[in-house]
Amino acid sequence: MKEALISPTEPRETGYRVAQVVDQYETFEVGQPLFWVECADDVVADEFWYDPNTQTIEPNPSHIPTATENKQTAIGLLQETDWATIADVSDPNLSNPYLSNAKAFIDYRNLIRPYTINPIAGNIDWATKPEPIWITK
Repeated sequence: MKEALISPTEPRETGYRVAQVVDQYETFEVGQPLFWVECADDVVADEFWYDPNTQTIEPNPSHIPTATENKQTAIGLLQETDWATIADVSDPNLSNPYLSNAKAFIDYRNLIRPYTINPIAGNIDWATKPEPIWITK
C-alpha cells in the first residue's frame, strides 16, 4: 500500500489535490491542513484527486473537448489529407506512382467534414485515417 499526501488548499474537481505519493512507511510529519490518506499502489500525484465526501481517491477525469476544440481537430485532420484531393495524385496517367485508394480518403474526409460545419462538444470517435496505397506503373 501507499500513502497520498492531500492538499485541501489546492482544490481539484470536487475534491483536493493529491500532492505526493509515498510508500506506506515513508510518510513524514505535515502541518495542517495537509494530511495523509492510504491509497492504492497505482495512485500518482496530480493524476488523482481526493474526494472528501466519499473519502476516496479518484483519477482525474479526462478533459472533455469543447465544440471549438473538436472543430479545430477536424480542420487539422482535413488539412493532413488535403494532398489526397489533388486530382493528379490518383490519376495513373498523370502520376507515377499514383494513389490507388483515393476513394478511401474521400470517404474519410466526408466523415470528418461535418464537424467543421456543425462542431459538437464531447469525445468524438474520430474515423481512422486511411494509409495511402501507392502503385507504380
